[in-house]
Amino acid sequence: MATFTKAFKPIPIGASVTWHYRSAIGHGTVVGVNKLGTTPDNTMYDVEQHDHHPGEPAIVHHTGKALSKA
Repeated sequence: MATFTKAFKPIPIGASVTWHYRSAIGHGTVVGVNKLGTTPDNTMYDVEQHDHHPGEPAIVHHTGKALSKA
């Protein structure tokens, strides 16, 4: 018997997202998929930070589970 998995839609490029980082909240825009998973939650996304500080990377990687729509 064949089994089928339901296709999922990753968070779209250009979506505004937020995430918790230590005691702060990060803000950014999804710019790509770093590693495709099997669900939006376990897919790794490239996110361009809007409010990064000197010494922090402009692009960070987060799972969809860590991201919330802004």
